[in-house]
This record gives sequence, C-alpha cells and structure tokens, in this order.
Amino acid sequence: MKWSVPAALVATLLAAGCRTDEPSDTPDGAVVGPDGIGCTALTPRTQAVESFVGPTGLEARMGALIDGAQSTLDIAMYLFTVKPIANKIVAAKNRGVTVRVLLDPDHEGNINVTPILTSGGVNWKPAPSLYTFSHAKYLIVDRTQIVVMSANWNIDAMSSERNYGIVDRDPEDIADLQAIFDQDWAVSNGQPLNPANLECTRLIVSPTNAKVRILDHIKSATQTLDLELMYISETNVQSEILAAKARGVTVRLLIGDPADDSVPTMKMAGIPVKEPGPFSLHAKLIIADAVAFVGSENMSFTSLSKNREVGALVFEPSAFGTIQTQFNTDWNASTVVP
Repeated sequence: MKWSVPAALVATLLAAGCRTDEPSDTPDGAVVGPDGIGCTALTPRTQAVESFVGPTGLEARMGALIDGAQSTLDIAMYLFTVKPIANKIVAAKNRGVTVRVLLDPDHEGNINVTPILTSGGVNWKPAPSLYTFSHAKYLIVDRTQIVVMSANWNIDAMSSERNYGIVDRDPEDIADLQAIFDQDWAVSNGQPLNPANLECTRLIVSPTNAKVRILDHIKSATQTLDLELMYISETNVQSEILAAKARGVTVRLLIGDPADDSVPTMKMAGIPVKEPGPFSLHAKLIIADAVAFVGSENMSFTSLSKNREVGALVFEPSAFGTIQTQFNTDWNASTVVP
C-alpha cells in the first residue's frame, strides 16, 4: 500500500548533504556548487557517456551488460516481465555475482519474473514505499558503469517502444547512483532512512532535484527545443515550453498522447505537434540546443516530485548526436496532430 511522504521526510531528502565543498541550495532549490566535482548537471564528466536507443537491440544490450557482470549487479526496475533477462540475472548470481534487485511493489506485471528470481536464489525486494511509484529504470554493473534509461524490461520496450538511455562510467555518477540504490535497499530491508548525499550530483533525481533541473534545462534553450514525451501534465513544464517559444526558440513537440490536455495550448502558441508514426512513444526526452535530458521522469507533478526517478543530461557530442539524429528521424516519420 502506498502512502504519502511526510513533509519532514521530504525536507530530509531534499537537504541531503554534499560530498565536498558544501555547495548550498538556493531558495528555489537549484544546486550551486563548484565545477569539477559533479555538483551541477552540466559539469564535464571524466569519461563520456554512450547513448543508445530502443527498441532495436535493447534486449541484447541489456543481456550483454548482465552477462558481463563480474562481482556486483544492482538493478532498479519499475516494470520487469522479460523472462530471458530474468534468467540471465539468475545465471549471474550462479557464477558468483552479488545481485540485488528492487522492483516497484505495486506493479502487477512484475509477477512474471519474481518466481524466476526467487527460485533462482536472487536477492530481490519490493522497493520502499517512500515514493508514490518506484519508477526508475537503472542498473549498476560492478560499480564501474551505470545504465540510466526510460525503458522498462517489458516486452513492448524490447519490440515496439521508443526509449533512450545512457551507459555512464564517470566515478562520481556511479557513486551517486550507488548511494541512491543503497539507501532504497536499506529502507526496503526495514532500516531507518539515511538519505543519500545528492546535493552535489550531476544526476537528475526525483524527488530530490528533478523538477528544478528539468525546468532549468528547458529555460536554457536559446535556439531549439525538441521534446519527445508521453504527455505534459506538469503546469510549470508547460509554462516553460511556452516561454521558450515566446522568446524565439524553435520548438518541436512529439507527444505520445495526441489527446493530452497540453496539445491545444501548444498548438495555439504556434508549436508544431506530432504523434508517433511506426513506433510507440515511451521516451522522456528533452533536447535544449545541444544538450539532451534522458531518464525515467515523465512530465507530471507526481513523477517530478513524488516518485523515485533517475535521469541525466547528455552533452558529449557523440552521444548527443545519436539522440538528436533519432529524434529527427522520429519527427520526420510522425504525423501532425490535427
């Protein structure tokens, strides 16, 4: 049973301390800190991320990452139904990898794989009910690389859905995501909440900093703003998109639900809106100039303020180029919403 996060707990989560140099929160929640230690979403990484696009090759990529694990494998997944991936996780455990899996406690689809994990001796648990939904989709392999994405491990994600993700080997990002997983794992085991240190991070994390960082990302657009989203129900996000259009930014909106309440307003403002062509749109993609947001966050109040979600900005040229090229392809293949 889900329950609301008390105000005091929210304050505790938002106030989680910095790794170093003690950057402080501004009144609107934006993080201020020195560059070079991962305190801002755009602080350069020590290693460039790799980006990938689903559904083509997604199941094979996930399988290869699991097969490659040598020592540890931590997984957080909202929806998990693909049994071959579950079997690979069991195989990893059987070859001596320490495996931990967190699944959203209320998604009925997870029953498709939990018997496989249980019978295979995999240590899995329902994610803690600190959040309305544990909607994140990520994995940590050997504490040397992380995968952050919009894709669940369900059949549609592997066959028909548009999703985006990254493989990230930056030590700061790995440490931050590991701290998130360890916090949620501990609470799921009945231990007291000990909030992860997330004030100084590149990651875009709900409920900690997601809303502020998503809005700041949209505000940063000076030339182009491309959006590939399921829907836009968060009013502040709507307002910032309209503000971008009003200040002369070229905006394109590809939306999964053409009946979304935001569509008439966007069209009235002169923003071209399209619905997907030969694919199902599950992406949560926002491209501002040459920077792309990729992650699990939908553009809703709950997702940005109440869920457990994880995302990041992609600004490295090669990884960004893959994402922008796919958006352009999707845009050209899609249909104008009348």
